[in-house]
Amino acid sequence: MLRTAASSLAQSLAILLCAGTCYYLAIFLVEKHSFDLGPLFLFLLYLLPIGVAALRKHNASLDIMILDLWLGWTLIGWLVALIWACDTDVQPAIE
Repeated sequence: MLRTAASSLAQSLAILLCAGTCYYLAIFLVEKHSFDLGPLFLFLLYLLPIGVAALRKHNASLDIMILDLWLGWTLIGWLVALIWACDTDVQPAIE
C-alpha cells in the first residue's frame, strides 16, 4: 500500500514538474513571440490530465475528461483532475 502511494506521489510530482516547465515555456513564448506558439502550449497543458489518464488506462478516464473540460480552467479543478489521473486506479497490465 505504501509503495503504491509513493509511486503515485512520485508520478504526480514528475507530471507537475513537466507541467510547470510547459507553463513557463508557454509564458516565455507568448512574451517573446506574441501569439505564435504560446497558446498552443497552454492548450496542451490544459489537456494534460486527459492525456495522462488515457495513457495510463485509468478506470475513470471519462470522468477525468469531464472534470478537466468543465473545471480545468480553474487551477484547482485542473490540479484535482491531474492528481486523479495519477491515481493508482488503472486497468491491470496483461502479463
